[in-house]
Amino acid sequence: MHLEHKHNVGQAEAIRKIDAGLDDLLARPLPGGVAVTEVSRDWSDHTLHCSFRAKKGVFGTVIAAVIRVHDHSVEMDCDLPGLVTTFVAEDKIQEVIHRQLDGLFPA
Repeated sequence: MHLEHKHNVGQAEAIRKIDAGLDDLLARPLPGGVAVTEVSRDWSDHTLHCSFRAKKGVFGTVIAAVIRVHDHSVEMDCDLPGLVTTFVAEDKIQEVIHRQLDGLFPA
């Protein structure tokens, strides 16, 4: 899955907002009883490599993404496991991510 989202706060502020947004997201319980564990975040300049294990009941999978923050946009690439896309369509996942980013970067 690939998505791009525009922002107007500059690269350094966008990085700060994304990092704080991830902290906030991970501090909240997720819907549907999904548990998140094994969170990994590694910033290298303006690129974030992140992953986590999502588990519900006996089912679990690792989701990994690369987020690149540019001066006026955020670009994300994520390999969605089949276990995830079996239950939630990719366009719905993109919609949720764009809403989260809209909250971080209001127009």
